[in-house]
Amino acid sequence: MQWGHIKTLFILSFLILNIYLVSAFIDRQQDVSYLDNQELPIEDQLAAEKITYGDINVDVTESTYISVIRKLLTSKEIELLNGKEDQTIEVIDKNMIAAALEKPVSIPKNANREIIEELIQEKVLYGNEYFLWNWNEELNLLVFFQKKEGQDIYYNENGLLLVYLNDNNEITHYTQTILGESEVQGDLVALNQPTQVIGILYKGNYLNRGDEITHVEPGYYSRIATEGGIQVFAPTWKVTVNDERNHFVNAIEGIVYENDELEFLQNVMIDNKGRLTSLDDENELRNSMIQELDKRLEIDTRLEIDNRSETE
Repeated sequence: MQWGHIKTLFILSFLILNIYLVSAFIDRQQDVSYLDNQELPIEDQLAAEKITYGDINVDVTESTYISVIRKLLTSKEIELLNGKEDQTIEVIDKNMIAAALEKPVSIPKNANREIIEELIQEKVLYGNEYFLWNWNEELNLLVFFQKKEGQDIYYNENGLLLVYLNDNNEITHYTQTILGESEVQGDLVALNQPTQVIGILYKGNYLNRGDEITHVEPGYYSRIATEGGIQVFAPTWKVTVNDERNHFVNAIEGIVYENDELEFLQNVMIDNKGRLTSLDDENELRNSMIQELDKRLEIDTRLEIDNRSETE
């Protein structure tokens, strides 16, 4: 009887030991598999996640930081603006232009980017330096960014043109800030190339399984702001995913710049409103422009509340 109990205990002990050894073996295999995957080339890791990209070869291998000073308008430039008979214009602090068109200007139906840019550029100062970044339909704003050194300056409040539309998609107002002369900083530096940048986004969990990298383009993003209105801009890759969202990666340091367009526009509009209040209370442009800003700030607040509700 006792021998039977002892035999049963031995069998159970060996069974438990076997289960433990099998479990440890499986865990070890998973760890090895994980380490092996980590050592795979980034192209293979992306392929495993079905993250695809087409021809992303861009002929930019070296670049430099640039410094750009915020432009202060000269008396000649202000005189040129005041000579525009189809607009009422105010220049605030010599670096912000606020304008209302005498008659709303319609945007043609099905107008493409080039048509819209041509329509706007002829109405503003240094219009050929600005390009249409986005038609923000939620706020009914045309957002234009400035170019420097032949490349786009992304999300900088000192090189920004906001065009305000009414409910009929007619241009009624605009605000504009201008970046002045640019200067190259230092020697040429080798840039992280697009595949490396995609790897940075992948490892930072900015990409999802099945994503498609649809476009990669060089530009500049603000790196440092100094006293006296001087800003330093870093070479930056704009990586477009699924033709719908953009990520910005410092092409030298590999920093991923976080950006929220609604928050950016809200901050700009709040700042513009504060600067407009410096004008006389009876100024018609001041009052009509603030009305346009308040309308969009109210929309922006509602959008924030809606987005917050969706995530809760």
